[in-house]
Amino acid sequence: MDQVEIEINSIGGTRASEILADLRTVVETLYFPMTLSGFWDHKEDLHLCPDEERKQECSHFLSGGDFDLSGYELAISRQRQVSLRVGFKHASLFIYLT
Repeated sequence: MDQVEIEINSIGGTRASEILADLRTVVETLYFPMTLSGFWDHKEDLHLCPDEERKQECSHFLSGGDFDLSGYELAISRQRQVSLRVGFKHASLFIYLT
């Protein structure tokens, strides 16, 4: 899986959006015709789970309760043919594109 990191630094009090929908629009515009196939939001501890979409228990958490990022990435790359991970450092968010 290819990886891109987008780092947005502001001088002053203005801060870039951290809203998933806004960042999705940015990524899908930059990498058109690719589309969102998954995401992981570290701050909200939230992800788009293929297991839960199939009404199964999520398998992306380790026994200690931590998120298994490498397991999630392996699952979505196999199940959804994800080929690009775009990370937004300021939002602690990864968006996965197919």
